[in-house]
Amino acid sequence: MTNSEAVAGRVRKVRAIRRNTELEGIRSTDATRADQVAYARGDIDVTMLGERVRRRYNPQ
Repeated sequence: MTNSEAVAGRVRKVRAIRRNTELEGIRSTDATRADQVAYARGDIDVTMLGERVRRRYNPQ
């Protein structure tokens, strides 16, 4: 898989997540959207994305 294919796959995943969230009547915060963009670009991996969201909202 090329880097551009990997990026395209991550972009599709982020779009699907946003669509599903919006169908539930919710919009991601700007901070979460920025993290999603970082994931889509490949700057962070999915584990780091999850950690950032959990740290931000501290769901316990």
